[in-house]
Amino acid sequence: MWGLAGCSSFLTLLGILTVFNWQILLGVTLCVVGVVLVGNAEARSDRRRRREEFNRQFASTDDFFQAVDKEALLRIREQRGVAVAVRELRRQYPSVPLATAAQLVKGL
Repeated sequence: MWGLAGCSSFLTLLGILTVFNWQILLGVTLCVVGVVLVGNAEARSDRRRRREEFNRQFASTDDFFQAVDKEALLRIREQRGVAVAVRELRRQYPSVPLATAAQLVKGL
């Protein structure tokens, strides 16, 4: 992805330096594609880093379930809803995947 982003940035520079309208349009399009590719690469890298951090911290999801204060989460879920409880759990444990947090809160 980084290679494609670099190529699109180079072609964008070439498109901007030219005079013809179709080349400018091509340059702008390639610039947008480059930004999207770089953003996607960064998001995937961040998700991978968080997943690895969670796996280093907890050997399994059962270990994670045992480490969580279930009574406090249950109280939050009953008073303010499932979404707020999931957000609170992810605030306390930023590396926990969203699916795991939702599974724990719904299973209480």
